[in-house]
Amino acid sequence: MRFVISDNIKTPARLELHSFCGIIRSMDDSFSSARPVVGRLVALDFRPARPLTLLGPIWAVLCGAIATGGLIFHTQWLLKLILLFLLCDALLGAWRALWLHADWRTALPRNLASARIWLSLSGDAPTNLVGRLSRAVAERVRLVRTVIWPLIDSEISGMLVAGILALCISIVLGLVPTILTALALVLALIEGQLSIERGMGLRAIFEITLPWFIAQSAFDYFSWMSLVYAALFTLVYLALLGLATVRKGKWHWLSNAAQATLVLLLIASNTPAGAGIVALGLLAQVLWQSRYRMDRDGRTYAQRVQSYILVGMLVAGLSLWF
Repeated sequence: MRFVISDNIKTPARLELHSFCGIIRSMDDSFSSARPVVGRLVALDFRPARPLTLLGPIWAVLCGAIATGGLIFHTQWLLKLILLFLLCDALLGAWRALWLHADWRTALPRNLASARIWLSLSGDAPTNLVGRLSRAVAERVRLVRTVIWPLIDSEISGMLVAGILALCISIVLGLVPTILTALALVLALIEGQLSIERGMGLRAIFEITLPWFIAQSAFDYFSWMSLVYAALFTLVYLALLGLATVRKGKWHWLSNAAQATLVLLLIASNTPAGAGIVALGLLAQVLWQSRYRMDRDGRTYAQRVQSYILVGMLVAGLSLWF
């Protein structure tokens, strides 16, 4: 689910939300031209993100919670699970999306280049030092107000609200979830400075490893075997990202090796039924890889094999109960 926060719905990017099916939006006075916004500062929209696969933060949270035994009914398990879904998918996803996919990241350098030329033509420079400093400060304030802020106001305010809400929910869940949430926020910022291929590893950690452990820490659970399982499925997710974006043949070998290791670990932990289920899923993926070698369509391959990986994650989570 994509989470969009803006301080004013006025641009075409915001207005295009009307064309999407399944939008859940607040039907109040803010969206009527006859009843303009008077006092509200923030507009909040939810809509489906239409992901390539169901494998992602929500599934990692669910499997991490299952691995703890936290879904055995008690008073607050449902509330915790809903908060974890909101934190790891909607809020952290909004933070990452607003930072990585904002239009201002490409538009701002061009506007700055033209704005500096425009500002440099604004009269003669004063001769005294105080005058020059005063003019330099005034020009930079003017540059921020007229060029920079109009481009980034929605994204920055959206990131601010998403980040604050994420930290508030994580504080409610505990100290370790708060630390992991802060780490996720930082990783998303670092990923935005890297290329798609170099940033895939951080993305896999952001969308699989950290949600898994945020869920486990919220239910006060940790085991080294769970850490190994989360790392293996992070590698599987990284392989799917590589096949869907970079489309190089080496990635499916990484996925096969990670899942084969999982089968061996399940056998070693005396879970033969789970090992058999994961092995059958791996065999099905190997068969689909022959099709991938012909069409090189990594996106379609990821959609075809996602169910096997989803089941494998559930099996791994359930195996930690025994």
